[in-house]
Amino acid sequence: MKKIVWIIAAIFALVVIAGCSSMPKVKDVSGTTEFLEHKGTRWGVEQPAWVNIVLATPNQKTLSKELGIDKHIWVLTSEGENLDFLQNWVDQVDARAEIAASLKQTIGDSVVASMQGKSGDDVNKVLDRMSARATMITLAGLNKETEWWTKTRYRLDKKSDYKVQYNYLVVYSLDEKLYQKQINEAYEDFQDSEDLELSRIIVENLNELTEIRLN
Repeated sequence: MKKIVWIIAAIFALVVIAGCSSMPKVKDVSGTTEFLEHKGTRWGVEQPAWVNIVLATPNQKTLSKELGIDKHIWVLTSEGENLDFLQNWVDQVDARAEIAASLKQTIGDSVVASMQGKSGDDVNKVLDRMSARATMITLAGLNKETEWWTKTRYRLDKKSDYKVQYNYLVVYSLDEKLYQKQINEAYEDFQDSEDLELSRIIVENLNELTEIRLN
């Protein structure tokens, strides 16, 4: 009896092995990113904790606390092959434009969300009216607080060539009271009750806005 049991077990094992060998092998094509250098490499300084916090959460209060900045903040990232060009472009051109665009996007989202069920023409009219006020938010007092960069290389699989690039992360800030003052002044004098309520929602959403743009 024992001999029969062992024979059955051996046959079952052979079937399993044969089945496994016939299964198609899955090729791992996942990418691998290698860190070659970062801002602190030359001085033996580790990547600061705030970088990880920035990448992990969009919460304004959490980021402000981690950075030790009691201001309204925006975080922008970009990537490219030339670090000097990347820094100059983001710092001198892209940052203010991206932040302004995020303000307009928030205004647009607020209008659309508040006017669900309204006709497209009505929504567009209010959207134009509310978006025009965004030009009054000049972002006067915007300052660059801190930055960090890394140099990485990446390839899709073992056969492809490496792509080497710099990754630039920069934090901008604006005094919270000054920021709110500019927002309030842009949306404070509406007479129509519906526009007044909508402006309140827009101001509230803009006050909560934290732009974190990850390329």
